[in-house]
Amino acid sequence: MKWNKVRTRRTTRATVAIAALALVLAACGDSEGADAVDEGAKLDGEPIKIGFAVSLTGPQSSSTAGSAPAAQAWAQQTNADGGINGRPVEIVVVDTKNNASAAQAAAKELVEDEDIVAMMVTDSVAEGAVGEYLQGENIPVIGSGGYNQDVWNKLPSFLTQSPNSLVVIQSLLTAAVSSGASEFAAAVCAESATCAEGADAVFGPGTEAAGLGYGGYVKITSTAANYTAECLSFNEKNADYIAVLVPVDTAVRVMSDCVQQGYDGAFATSSTSFSPTKYGEIPGMNMIGTLNGFPWWADDPQVERFRDAMDKYESDTDIASTSTTTVWSSLELFKKALGADTETVTRDSVFASYYAIKDETLDGLLPQPITYTEGQPAPVVNCFWQYDFTAGDDNPELLPPTGESGNGASGDLATACTPAA
Repeated sequence: MKWNKVRTRRTTRATVAIAALALVLAACGDSEGADAVDEGAKLDGEPIKIGFAVSLTGPQSSSTAGSAPAAQAWAQQTNADGGINGRPVEIVVVDTKNNASAAQAAAKELVEDEDIVAMMVTDSVAEGAVGEYLQGENIPVIGSGGYNQDVWNKLPSFLTQSPNSLVVIQSLLTAAVSSGASEFAAAVCAESATCAEGADAVFGPGTEAAGLGYGGYVKITSTAANYTAECLSFNEKNADYIAVLVPVDTAVRVMSDCVQQGYDGAFATSSTSFSPTKYGEIPGMNMIGTLNGFPWWADDPQVERFRDAMDKYESDTDIASTSTTTVWSSLELFKKALGADTETVTRDSVFASYYAIKDETLDGLLPQPITYTEGQPAPVVNCFWQYDFTAGDDNPELLPPTGESGNGASGDLATACTPAA
């Protein structure tokens, strides 16, 4: 079964805004959070509560619009399937607003709810502002899609399953080589220091090692009137592969301006910055990039279950983003980690459950085998999925890895890895 891209076009900005407001009100106005219990399921006991600090609003929230709906759809589907060993699950969502102070307030609100046994954090701008606090509170942070390596791969409470920002950037070099590109350039988000610093540290030496020319990078401000000057600069440098590391709505404007200025090479985005629903509206646009979460269009029973749940419970959400799939896989790992040991679930017991995980891939939903060790940071994830997408295509195309699959899967779920893996 293939993902039907037409179905995802039903989302409108108004619908997303209303949904986001409803989630904020549910999380902030009701101590029980959003009620995700299916009334038809036979569930016993108090809900297992998971807090979710996510940027529902803010300059980069267009890249994470599917995150909270995916979490709620997972909870609904899990409860409809009998919960976790018969206990219901509940997601409590608070907006971090791509802002350090708002993220700190959101994290504090969730931590102080003693019924919340684990947290997720999705905010590439503000995640660094809450890392040390959450580590000090000894609460398991189970995902999703984190980028700051000083948080996700140095603080033991952060149990990531996704590539950090440096690996995301390195992955685009791997994709550039796969595409046959010769001259690499980049547009990076000015709002995130992690984004710009990572690009500066990796692209120069990385392109040289990969045998690519390097045309440098420019910082992109989301509030700029246009990006004509930046696009002309890329053309002057003969770039034929431009990595666009900016929020989705900004990327649309950057790529549209560059196509208008005659650029005919490939663009590249990664992770939550890839949105074929929006990018597919840019005539003449071709992209070759990478994903930090499983491909939502894959022909696989687990991925079909994800699509069906999103269609049933969050049908107005555009699923065409890893903002949905990284959340889903993080929560699926949580469910598998807990298993049948759910009589008493605490923050400490969640940690213990994760430390029992050894070489887990969720049968291809994770990019590489994951093992957690007590007292140690989560291992760096060096693998990812590669795609090729041209405006007008019904679906992106998965590009197979050049060597062995990083997660051991075959077909649509097989992953490529950076040379460091």
